[in-house]
Amino acid sequence: MKKSLVKNAIVCVLAVGVLLAVWAIAYFCVGNALIVPSISECFRAFLKLLLSSAFYKSFFATLIRVVFAFVLALVFAVLLAVLAYLFPYFAKFLTPIVATVRCVPVLAVLLILLVFSSAGVAPVIVAVLTLFPMLFTAFFTGLAGVDKELLEMSRVYKVPLKKQMKNLYLPAIARVGAREGIAAFSLGLKLVVSAEVLAQTAKSLGGQMQEAKAYLDMPYLFALVIGVVVLGLAIELFGAWISGKVERWLQ
Repeated sequence: MKKSLVKNAIVCVLAVGVLLAVWAIAYFCVGNALIVPSISECFRAFLKLLLSSAFYKSFFATLIRVVFAFVLALVFAVLLAVLAYLFPYFAKFLTPIVATVRCVPVLAVLLILLVFSSAGVAPVIVAVLTLFPMLFTAFFTGLAGVDKELLEMSRVYKVPLKKQMKNLYLPAIARVGAREGIAAFSLGLKLVVSAEVLAQTAKSLGGQMQEAKAYLDMPYLFALVIGVVVLGLAIELFGAWISGKVERWLQ
């Protein structure tokens, strides 16, 4: 176990080293701090960022939008996936709708939403519309993958529905939820921040990025990007831990 942790740590350090090396090479090749600032400048800006109250206000405002969008998408996905599993005709009805929502360009949706809604609400709707098809497909596939023979045996031996839910359906949903749910949350973070940049949302990480770009404050812009990346990595690590817990529970 310890050897595995040490190997994983070494691999992570090497990966970070490669990324920093690419950044340093880009900085020296471009030779213009207004395009690619130095690593030291960006990390100094990042440390200043951590001491700024405005950053934390924007950070939590963006995080609330991400959580709200994820919860909405998750609730709709689970409810509609269960209904689609129980009623095959409803599944056929939903299939073209989900496919259409999946194919709609995010930028086009955002531009339309900005006409009818505020810059604070539009990123949430964009994230919901993008995450819903992903989560719906994952949960529906998980339910559809429940062993048909076990279901038939449950009916023959009149196994209570509560027991079927616990031993058949819940494991299928839990495995999918742990794997796809965290991936969707991480994607939701990128979607919301990107939408905030385009919508110029006030008091948000995306809005601060847009402001930094307007003033050509590239170290500050890169520092904000580093902050989003750190948050995304924390979500991924937490997701890996949750997935491991779920897998051990299902075994």
